[in-house]
Amino acid sequence: MNYNEILEYFLRHIEVERNFSKNTVASYKCDLEKFGEFLHLNNYKLQEIDNEKITGYILFLKKKGLSSSSIIRTLSAVRNLYRFMAVQGIVKDSNISDIESPKVHRDLPDVLSREEIETLINNVSGRDKLRNLAIIELIYGAGLRVSELVGIKLEDIDFEKEYVKIKGKGNRERLVFINRHTISAIKNYLETRTKDNTAKSIWLFPNRSGKKISRQSIWKLIKKISVYLPSEKKISPHTFRHTFATHLLERGLDLRIVQQLLGHKTLATTEIYTHMNRKHIQALYKKFHPRA
Repeated sequence: MNYNEILEYFLRHIEVERNFSKNTVASYKCDLEKFGEFLHLNNYKLQEIDNEKITGYILFLKKKGLSSSSIIRTLSAVRNLYRFMAVQGIVKDSNISDIESPKVHRDLPDVLSREEIETLINNVSGRDKLRNLAIIELIYGAGLRVSELVGIKLEDIDFEKEYVKIKGKGNRERLVFINRHTISAIKNYLETRTKDNTAKSIWLFPNRSGKKISRQSIWKLIKKISVYLPSEKKISPHTFRHTFATHLLERGLDLRIVQQLLGHKTLATTEIYTHMNRKHIQALYKKFHPRA
């Protein structure tokens, strides 16, 4: 089997047998195509890859302009590919899983203040005002990824018990709670869905054809309302997720509960928000301590 055939075999495996989402499979495909390019340019065979050649691969990725976090993700994809090939008997056991990834500096994500959130909500306008207001209330009120937001069906919402069923990364399901403002915004929006194809659509936020709204549409909405913030604020849909987690921690919610609400598989992923919380605590300390 040549590399492209092995890659297709592996991608089918993670999609069908490991039930990875389409977005994750596409990410693997993109990363492993870079590895295939590296093999082709250097005329390397899969069985020949060792620590020294992986070091060359890292340099190859850096020359392409990839960040440290992107390189780490790509190396992880290569490791998983080699584990798969070893199980299938395509290659013998490899030392590739022992290769150390480059260190990555994690910048703290931008967050919005509660006043800025209120500003954005108060300035939602236009023909789709009620829909857009429901989107902003929900993405902030539940801390959703944009892919999770667009994938919500009407049947996923329980207004009485005040939660939404979410399908997150790796098709892992979780329940997220919604507050009274979010519930009110969604109900007000749903009352307007009496025309066109949206009335019968199964999706909470359908487009004009009744299919689920695209992630690009959410990005455009966020970009449109961001003009009401200070010019140095560069926000994205993910900013609302960061803000959701930060505001909960600032108000004293346990980190493990925030982990569950965000749908993080490990606590380590959530711990980036503790640094932001410390920054908030330090600011309060300096403001209120007599000798600070």
